[in-house]
Order: sequence, then structure tokens, then C-alpha cells
Amino acid sequence: MNYVELLSVEDCFLIEGRGVVVIPDFSVPDGWRDRTDTVTVTKPDGQQYEATAQFSMSHYRLLDPKASIDKRWRVVTLLLNRKTEDLPVGSKIFVSQQVRDAILPNSVA
Repeated sequence: MNYVELLSVEDCFLIEGRGVVVIPDFSVPDGWRDRTDTVTVTKPDGQQYEATAQFSMSHYRLLDPKASIDKRWRVVTLLLNRKTEDLPVGSKIFVSQQVRDAILPNSVA
């Protein structure tokens, strides 16, 4: 399968017993449905590995009452059963074109 770049890791954090949430997150596209897919991670040193990723809509409880809906509801990427050491800043996550189109429907490849 031909993979395309979805994101470059800016930061991440561990959810104990689940995996690693990747930053950045994304606006929720119209008609969004949560999904689980295989991704390829390329670390800055060139090492690569495959991982299972959940792409799901999540709600952020923001203190700013004027924060937009777009900031409150986001599509987040969770790499299952991984640790933060597996995702150094600058790592790239590659997905199928179908997954990228679902998450970023208005982007140009």
C-alpha cells in the first residue's frame, strides 16, 4: 500500500494502559467516523515501524468560555500500546491516502 504523510509529531503524551496521544490534532471533518488503521512511523533518525492508530473525535474541556467548537472537539491520534519514547519530536506518521482524505478532506496531496 502507498502511504502518505499525515503529520509531523510536535509533542505527545502517554495515557497509561492505552498508548500515546500525538500532537497535533485535527478539526473534525463533516461526516467524521472514528477509525483504527495501521500507520508507519518514521523517527528523525530514520528508523521506521508500523503501529496501530486510533483516530477518534475527542472533547477538550477548555477554560475559555468563548473557545470555538472547533477547539473543543478535535480528531486525535492515539498510537496503541506505545510509549512516548517511541515518538520523538519530528517523527512523521504516514497513513493510507484514504485515511488522510478522511482526516484532511480539503487538503491538496
